[in-house]
Amino acid sequence: MWLEGDGHFTRIAISYAEGVTAGTILACQQITQSCQLFLNDIDGDEWEFKPKAIERVCKFIELLPHSKGQWASKRETIRLEPWQVWVLAGIFGFVDPTTQYRKVTEALLLIPRKNGKSTFAAGIATYMAFLDNEAGAEVWIGANSKDQADACFEPARQMVLRSPQFMEAAGIEVHAKSVFSPGTGSFIRSMIGKPGDGSNPHCAILDEAHENDSSEQYDTMKTGMGSRTQPLLLTITTAGFNVAGPCRQLQVDAELVLAGIVSNPSLFTAIFTIDKEDDWTDFEVWKKANPNFGVSIQENYLRNQYEDALNKPAKKAALLTKHLNVWENSTSGWLDMRAWSACRSDKTLADLAGLPAFAAYDVSTQTDISALVLCVMDGVTPYFFPFFFLPEGAVQGSKNADAYRGWSSSGHIVLTPGNATDFSSIKEQFAKLVSQFHIKGVAYDPWQGHQFAQEIQDQYPNIDVRKFAQNIGNYNPVMLEFEALVADNKLRHSDNPCMNWMAGNVSIRANSANHLFPNKPDKQHHLKIDGIVAALMAYAMKMNEPELVTPGIDWL
Repeated sequence: MWLEGDGHFTRIAISYAEGVTAGTILACQQITQSCQLFLNDIDGDEWEFKPKAIERVCKFIELLPHSKGQWASKRETIRLEPWQVWVLAGIFGFVDPTTQYRKVTEALLLIPRKNGKSTFAAGIATYMAFLDNEAGAEVWIGANSKDQADACFEPARQMVLRSPQFMEAAGIEVHAKSVFSPGTGSFIRSMIGKPGDGSNPHCAILDEAHENDSSEQYDTMKTGMGSRTQPLLLTITTAGFNVAGPCRQLQVDAELVLAGIVSNPSLFTAIFTIDKEDDWTDFEVWKKANPNFGVSIQENYLRNQYEDALNKPAKKAALLTKHLNVWENSTSGWLDMRAWSACRSDKTLADLAGLPAFAAYDVSTQTDISALVLCVMDGVTPYFFPFFFLPEGAVQGSKNADAYRGWSSSGHIVLTPGNATDFSSIKEQFAKLVSQFHIKGVAYDPWQGHQFAQEIQDQYPNIDVRKFAQNIGNYNPVMLEFEALVADNKLRHSDNPCMNWMAGNVSIRANSANHLFPNKPDKQHHLKIDGIVAALMAYAMKMNEPELVTPGIDWL
């Protein structure tokens, strides 16, 4: 609902949103959806649109000086780009018509590197601390390291320090570790790592949140805002490599809101990336993901990154992550995750019941995931269905704890009581599969799987059970075939998020003959690959089916 006149910045914001939704401004699906929600809120009657609030925040930020780079050396002030004006309008431009409190109390901004992210966040931090009419406004800038926190805090500090008239008018003191107003008690400070209790933030900015292994910073800041009437929790980051981490989950949740599947009007989202169907080797899509293209990120620089991604495979994952906001599990991933995603299928076990199948299991230690994977053959097309089991005691303290709990709630992994692997749950699931499918063979990792293998042989004598020695000779043929199936879109999987995570975690180690072996990324033991290992073993059973006619012969 729009009760006031417009203004310069309001017109820019609306024009940007209309251009995106009309297709005249190149943007990904998430930005298009967010722009449409913005326009819907203007036209609707649930929220009051406040152009004056948009004009206020935009005018203030454009009075702030740049703190580094060519514009700082010229003593220029910030000039907001249309996409930035739209973001500010989305965050500050709507209020509840009754309370007059802001609609948005949380924002997620995924912005690729070199698009002015830290400067933009510093401007928002300064506004929230000293211009938002909040007494004792605490503004915290959180990150995993001092250097990262300073990347946002120091520009805010320099902006104020280089604005003496503003400092005097607002009674602000600038110190090495804080920007503080004694008269109002408002401040900007940095926060590194795990925050302590007791803070009462009016605004919290979580910079490069993709680096966080846990949601402690986010949770502490959010719960601390309980007494504020219109706080802002701003997560501003690029994509990262921990797709099981809390930041990736924030994006997944936000995309459900953008798609209209979940309602959360207090959340504003701007995810600048490429679309699933985009070909990253087309330089035009790089422009789509970088809203400050031609401003803070020049074509020569971005094209150099593009050329590196094309010509230097070792750099590809990092470049796609940082410049296209495409999440990758590791910098040396084996599978093309866009191709893997394209292989997902809606077919269920019931749809394929009665068909021939092969299975494999990778039984864990007491504190790890156990995986059972079924490979169902529908003609020449393999369908993979994973089942994951994890002791509840292994979740606490794990870097993957947030993801494990989420996957358990959605039914994608099974948390079993206690601290040890629950073999009975695995056996129960296997028995169900035997009743549904013609399971012709089972492969297993001999390290911990002998006892279960013997029980299968005793109970199901018609199933060929083979140990799969963990060596390059066994893995190379099936990895080459599996990789080709994914690349050619001739494989199907059930889109289990835990399995997808593991697919992206697999790093390859080749010997002198360039033969392949699956590994976790270096020094990243929390990045699990058990489901893909089991899938490879199951498909190896299928590949070697004609040879597997004599019981008791193992692969060496």
